[in-house]
Amino acid sequence: MMEIKFQEQDRYDINNEGLLFHAIVDGEQVTCVVTREALWEGFSADQVLSLEEAFRAGRETIERAAVVLIEQGVPQPVVVKRAHVVPV
Repeated sequence: MMEIKFQEQDRYDINNEGLLFHAIVDGEQVTCVVTREALWEGFSADQVLSLEEAFRAGRETIERAAVVLIEQGVPQPVVVKRAHVVPV
């Protein structure tokens, strides 16, 4: 079983795709990104919250989705999309 932890970061980098965050998987850093769409639709970014505030608000859900993707062996960066965090 993989050991997966998430790093607390003082600030998060944001690129065209979304907000970047990092997991430590069995001692190795893995880059993850949650898309802008996921933050907008899942956690109200842009309307009331910045992307970073939306990430912090939805962090538990986003990290849970990232764990599933990491365990499935998806390549880096691990991309958490709207479908992973927004109930259909």
